[in-house]
Amino acid sequence: MQLEDKFIEVKGAKIHYLEEGSGRPVVLHHGARFNAYTWKEVGTISAIAEVGYRAISIDFPGFGKSEEGNFSSLSEFIGDFMDTMKLEKPILLGASMGGEAVLGYAVDHADKLGGLILVGAVGVSYYESKLKNLDGLPILLIWGRHDTTSPKRNAELIMKYVKTAKFVNVGNQHACYLDDPEGFNSQIKDFLKGL
Repeated sequence: MQLEDKFIEVKGAKIHYLEEGSGRPVVLHHGARFNAYTWKEVGTISAIAEVGYRAISIDFPGFGKSEEGNFSSLSEFIGDFMDTMKLEKPILLGASMGGEAVLGYAVDHADKLGGLILVGAVGVSYYESKLKNLDGLPILLIWGRHDTTSPKRNAELIMKYVKTAKFVNVGNQHACYLDDPEGFNSQIKDFLKGL
């Protein structure tokens, strides 16, 4: 399915996103080597829409078709984007760098979220003192079996503090959604259907 390129101004910067479906929002955040289209290419946007959610896949500032803008951090941008789009209790998905940005936002604003999907998130130990703030929030942790960029101990650290986090292995590499898109999307659909 062809998805229309959409743009919204966030703090004066033109931000690009793709959207499909209706219902509770799921905002998808890409890793450093990727962009908003990645989640379309692996079928994740459609998979989320199929189970009755509104998938919003964004290009971070300075990535893809988004302008750089003036944001102190990607975590701050996530909050600004949510506010501009008037998103109520979204589920945030973040992979690698996007996972770190989502985590950075979530540990300070867990009350504004409906859940998290973290995929090989990096930088987890930086937030260790605040991870307990996420307890009670439904969290799906998806890691490749042989992820060397973000070792499994990052996921284990989250599970140490968050009893509502569930861990699954998909594929082998860090960008595990490229190894096994079907398995990846299936885990996400099951998680969303359970919320």
